[in-house]
Amino acid sequence: MTRYRLIVAYEGTEFHGWQKQEPKDAPPLRTAQGVLESVVSKVVREPIVLVGASRTDSGVHAVGQVAAFSTSTEIPVERLARAITSRCPDDLQVLSADIVPEEFDPIANARIKKYRYLIQYGRVIKPLFDRRTVWTTHHHLDLDRMKDGAARLVGTHDFDPFASASHGRETTVRTILECDAEAASENRIAIEVIGTGFLYNMVRIIAGSLVEIGRGARAPESIDQAFASGDRALTGPTLGPQGLRLEWIEHDVPASRESQSHEEDARS
Repeated sequence: MTRYRLIVAYEGTEFHGWQKQEPKDAPPLRTAQGVLESVVSKVVREPIVLVGASRTDSGVHAVGQVAAFSTSTEIPVERLARAITSRCPDDLQVLSADIVPEEFDPIANARIKKYRYLIQYGRVIKPLFDRRTVWTTHHHLDLDRMKDGAARLVGTHDFDPFASASHGRETTVRTILECDAEAASENRIAIEVIGTGFLYNMVRIIAGSLVEIGRGARAPESIDQAFASGDRALTGPTLGPQGLRLEWIEHDVPASRESQSHEEDARS
């Protein structure tokens, strides 16, 4: 068996998130993982188990989701991504495929992730052609205020006030390596966040908090106050999923058992 890593992109509007969902008394929901696992199984002509690195929510998009599976297929790896994509629906693509050690786990080996949240603001016409990938507000947003607020999020903090109550995690301490708001184009701002891990709805609440700061409803210092008090009321609303996109995930790829054996022989 050979283990393969896929870089996956999808427009998440019509997916119930990444993770497979199979209710007991109802048909399976349409998810990116479920659709892709079914397609890959048909391409390699055997059942496979597909594991993804990030559980994106319903309506959230990705251009750098990472997934892995093992198979005995003889399809050359350089042809695999195209073969899979040719059978995928229009809202899902496999951008690349490579071979990784059999120990590779997209979840356990994930090191850092980047998310991007795109906002259109001001008294402008609502987006039409890309309306599914941008969140819209009619408020004017002050970019400098948003940058001030974003900078206060960097570091290791208890992000409980920036997470939905149903996050289901034992600890809410997370590390944000970079957070910024930048002009993406006229009347558009992109919030970009890089971190070692994220809680349920954390990026959407961060975006909501920065929008509140940008429109003057909160001060940039409200970020510090939220961390100090742990009070969810001091952070912003959970913005809609359409503006959020998983950009990329970096992994620590484990050495294969064969490589480890060679290293041990060299040391002995």
